[in-house]
Amino acid sequence: MMLMQEEFEHPTQVSRARLRIFQLPEGFLVTEERQGVTTVFSTLGLFDGRAAAEACLCGRAEQLQAQRYRRVQLVA
Repeated sequence: MMLMQEEFEHPTQVSRARLRIFQLPEGFLVTEERQGVTTVFSTLGLFDGRAAAEACLCGRAEQLQAQRYRRVQLVA
């Protein structure tokens, strides 16, 4: 089950990044999906606690923003 998602896009490149946290029986899985010419999925980590997973996601979000990515407002 997906618990959290944040999406970013680059202002001058055709590139989007989607960060997600999933709850699995083994723990909390943090992933990154990069969409550009191709789509690449990466596992950022599997954590025992939700707080550690959220810290990983927030850290990666800060790295993306340092690369000029901007947070996309998701419409429900």
